[in-house]
Amino acid sequence: MKLSYCKHAGWMLALMSVMFFGSCSNEVDPVVKKDAEGDAATLPAGLTVSVFGGGPIYQNRTVTIPELKASGFTEVVVWNIAVSTAGDLNFNGEFPVASNGTYIGGSMYPNFASDLQSLKTGTTSVNRVTLSIGSSNIGDFQHIRDLINAQGTGSTSILYRNFQALKAATGADAIDLDDENCYDLSTMVQFCVMLGNLGYNVALCPYTNSNFWTSVATQVNNQRPGTIDQVHLQCYAGGAGNSPCNWNFGGIPVHGSRWSGSTSSVQSQFTTWKNTCGTTGGWMWLYDEWVGNGMAAQYATAIRNGLSGTTPTTGVKFFQHSNYGGTATSFIPKGNYTLSQLQAYGFVNDWASSMQVPSGWTVILYQHDNFGGTSWTFTANNSNFANTAGLNDQVSSVRIQ
Repeated sequence: MKLSYCKHAGWMLALMSVMFFGSCSNEVDPVVKKDAEGDAATLPAGLTVSVFGGGPIYQNRTVTIPELKASGFTEVVVWNIAVSTAGDLNFNGEFPVASNGTYIGGSMYPNFASDLQSLKTGTTSVNRVTLSIGSSNIGDFQHIRDLINAQGTGSTSILYRNFQALKAATGADAIDLDDENCYDLSTMVQFCVMLGNLGYNVALCPYTNSNFWTSVATQVNNQRPGTIDQVHLQCYAGGAGNSPCNWNFGGIPVHGSRWSGSTSSVQSQFTTWKNTCGTTGGWMWLYDEWVGNGMAAQYATAIRNGLSGTTPTTGVKFFQHSNYGGTATSFIPKGNYTLSQLQAYGFVNDWASSMQVPSGWTVILYQHDNFGGTSWTFTANNSNFANTAGLNDQVSSVRIQ
């Protein structure tokens, strides 16, 4: 299950101290972008690589918007919209965005709407911006149910007018629906059809109750074909046992997910799902936990490689012994790596004794984790760290440029 915005707010406060507080058809065109190695790359047609992110997207915009555009993710899901009993919309219980049929987000975060639009413009990997509703232990869908039962979903209803205003301001492509405690089929179907009529696509985001969700998809797309075009399946926390290979939505693609973990484990899981049932998309939860540390591009690359059946064939490689002997890491692409991030590639603390560096690359090695202590810079292979004073078996973090 995804955390409620109330739970989200607790760990967000901790994040603030270090960050200054911080849908279209599934027939996706190839996306030309900058990948984790910094070279132009093309995402194979039909693959969707998504990331969910919360408050930092608007609270720390000077970092998050450029990073997301360069990340390799094709879909950014902004989490989460709360729907009040009156039909007002806000993000995470603290950022009002629509009320009485008017977009009001500019009063608190004046750049939010234009930032969402900019995610898909210029040099970018992003081709879809989605806004997510719902989570655990909150009443969004009860409020939606009650409002629809009272007002319907016509052009004069508050839900219609507020979501119309939100789309006009932000240009969002889709709405993601994560109902975890209401499960009212009739009003959910009406809500999805209304969103489709407003120009949104709809992505479902289940972790359980498959019969409900497949009924929603069938009824909505029977009434308005193509409205529901993705399923963001939660495969962590309460949905940890889920697999996209075990959820059948007919022709609607089901995209599995990971919550953190090593990039090698993420790639391996998506390779397994791809080989088992041909899944064509995947997503990561939660961008808020790795803003600005290079992991966005690394996770996007891991999903892409898992879905496309490729592995990196270039990068820096570290070896346990001199002269490139003993255990070796996998290829490590350009980026900044703390110890925990290096370990995802098979690196061991205070262990490396030689390394291979691609032509034209620069590697800065650090004695301590988090880029602390003595540093050494190299632009070529080094067959024996012992020849450099203090370097052998001392590396704990790395910058690769």
